[in-house]
Amino acid sequence: MNAVVNEAGAVGAAKPKISWDGKVHSYRPLPDWRDRVSPRLRFHEEAADDLDPVTYEVIRHRLWMINMAHGETITRVSGSPMLSSLDFNMSILTEDAELLLSAPYVQYLNTPAPLGIRYILEKYSDQPGIEDGDVYCGNDPWIGACHQMDVLIACPIFVDGQLFAWAANAGHQYDMGGVVPGGWPQKAEDVFSDPVCLPPFKLVEKGVMRKDLEAMYVRQSRMPDLVALDLRAQLAGVNFAREQIVEMCRQFGAATVKAAMRRILAHSQRAFQEKLRRIPDGTWSEVRYLDEALPGDRRTYRTQLNITKKSDQLVIDNKGTDPQTIGTNGITYASWSGSILGTFAVTTIYEQLFAVGGAARQIDYQPEPGLLTCVDFPAEASGGIMQVVTLGGAAQTLIARMLGTDPELKGDAVASGPDFQLPVLTGYNDRGAYFGQALLEGMGGGSGARSYRDGVETSGPSYSPLSMVTNVETVEQWYPILYLYRYEGCDGGGAGKWRGGTGAVVAITQYRARSIEVITNTSGQSVSTHNAMGINGGYPSPAAHYRVLKDTNLLELFRLKRMPGRADEIEAREDFRLRAKSNGTPIGPGDVVELRTVGGGGYGDPIEREPGRVAADVRNGYVSTGVAHEVYGVALDATGRFDAEGSVARRRAILAERGRWRPASSIPGTADAIAAAPVVPASGEPSRAIHEYVVARDAKGRRVLACVRCDHELGSYGGNYKHHLLVDEGPLTLIPTNQDPKVFLDDQMVFRRYCCPGCQVLMAMEVARAGDPVRPEVLLDAGPAPMSR
Repeated sequence: MNAVVNEAGAVGAAKPKISWDGKVHSYRPLPDWRDRVSPRLRFHEEAADDLDPVTYEVIRHRLWMINMAHGETITRVSGSPMLSSLDFNMSILTEDAELLLSAPYVQYLNTPAPLGIRYILEKYSDQPGIEDGDVYCGNDPWIGACHQMDVLIACPIFVDGQLFAWAANAGHQYDMGGVVPGGWPQKAEDVFSDPVCLPPFKLVEKGVMRKDLEAMYVRQSRMPDLVALDLRAQLAGVNFAREQIVEMCRQFGAATVKAAMRRILAHSQRAFQEKLRRIPDGTWSEVRYLDEALPGDRRTYRTQLNITKKSDQLVIDNKGTDPQTIGTNGITYASWSGSILGTFAVTTIYEQLFAVGGAARQIDYQPEPGLLTCVDFPAEASGGIMQVVTLGGAAQTLIARMLGTDPELKGDAVASGPDFQLPVLTGYNDRGAYFGQALLEGMGGGSGARSYRDGVETSGPSYSPLSMVTNVETVEQWYPILYLYRYEGCDGGGAGKWRGGTGAVVAITQYRARSIEVITNTSGQSVSTHNAMGINGGYPSPAAHYRVLKDTNLLELFRLKRMPGRADEIEAREDFRLRAKSNGTPIGPGDVVELRTVGGGGYGDPIEREPGRVAADVRNGYVSTGVAHEVYGVALDATGRFDAEGSVARRRAILAERGRWRPASSIPGTADAIAAAPVVPASGEPSRAIHEYVVARDAKGRRVLACVRCDHELGSYGGNYKHHLLVDEGPLTLIPTNQDPKVFLDDQMVFRRYCCPGCQVLMAMEVARAGDPVRPEVLLDAGPAPMSR
């Protein structure tokens, strides 16, 4: 049996006959990959034995600032809307491409850089070679790019004739071709309708740009001049980083800098190990569904992410995910693994200044190829990239549940943010010049709730800490459009003891355009069923929408010098929502496109939220009076203040209603699963939290799970606690502001709410297909010798 390694070096068992070479299956370097590096290429591996703490901190922060200035260099050189909105990331890597430092931009974009660079080292170190002044470029998703628009630039750094390190970035290029402008071809059945797919090639040779290769590269684009400028921006970034690192080696000595790099990795690894040891062993799983493989498809597709924790090691797999299909629902291994590692960077080891390489040493990725989250060539790879956001949300949900098992780590538990909606505008301006690019209003989504506070309104995605919503005046300068309004929406965050931050509502119309069409690209089920999942009884955030108002009275309002601030101020002959994936809806003079982004998931039972906070949310426009009453159980008087007596009565009524829900054991398959659950002997250990409302404790010689509030027993320590709850299975319209997903889907999707049979505290939620079994959030390690029944 062959062994494979992830990009950080963790060893795992591969299935026989899987060739992870970047041709059909994705590239994953074998343990002996360095044996295939040309002996002519010498690695710098000397590290000083003595490194004082002050020098270490100076070098560590210098490397951090080099990465940050690398990003600033890109934005200053580039003139594109994508790079101006910080749709990139950069990294510094060791001589053998172990990821040293990332940066606080889009996390998943450059975490696959070790894959691309090790491919270069293994395949090209002999011919065409790797020399001082070279820069490699590539966008092959089966090698080291997330999708073809996120172009990898990799620059070797030499010191004294030896390969010392690498500087790399991945940035979203403006347009790299394909059947649909902008690079997200939702109607593409396979990669051959995608933007051009280029394995790594040497674009800069000994400091000189290869003009023939640059001409080949920009020829693919509808906007070659802008792509050429973006390319130079990315090249300027790695050249800056190379110069700064070489200068640092001159100042401190190469061996001293190398010692600091190794210590950064060691500290990151140790910090991650220490946190993992505080979490009980077990397997955490999350299922998310995707909509429509191609525009108009009314089916749903299942993905599953599993994280198994044993001591200080993680094994991560995609078992339970549907096989890949034609169309735009799949992502490659580079996107899958990069998104997961990037999520750990912002949730678990943030104090390490994005030194993620050490943490990566503790992760063993074991994907099954040919599934939707590890697609094989020639699957479509560019238009499906939005699903990486859904995967990242699943990873954040699992990590939050894991962190919630420890009283100190619990403070870092954050429900996920929303999925992503990406409308692309294409057409011609009043001068006949072509334009086409995305509106990044999705960057205005709200964040998930924490274990101790609400999410942040319109904060932007957690996987991209520095990304921002672009100023409307800037976007209007780029495109022939006019913004009508942009405001924070109501009921956009998931309800909970702590609620998710809300998102925004934005509307545009064409302005001095010969023609405009809107193309929609969407992750997950974010315009049909829901967005971010809540945790520990918190509600999901609702579905977003692309809304089109046709043949409106907008031009008449303009003549009257009135600017509408809400859609209900506009009269329209047609008012409809666009599907998750669509290939071009014409927008004429006076037509309006409204995009609603939403927020993050909630945390905890909503009826445990302080009534005064609910009343303040209503006054501030973040929660409606109807949701305050129905979901939070808070009654308000005519002045908007909460009615204490009415709120007590309403919350009692909610608990009484939950008490009438049916046992989860009545769902098919649950009774058999309860019977098969291992009986775990009492450990003699004290009680410990497993969940906001679930504790593990000993009882009558067994280790069991129980409700924190009322001590109601919830089955064996090694079983699925949800099997022992009460469940309500209802329509998705139970999520505030949701519309019926049957507009878009034939598969029946249901919303399940689970509560404790003893005290009716709300413990869990699921969005599932009708007929799905009860899904486990976690199956704790039952130990080596469970008791027989």
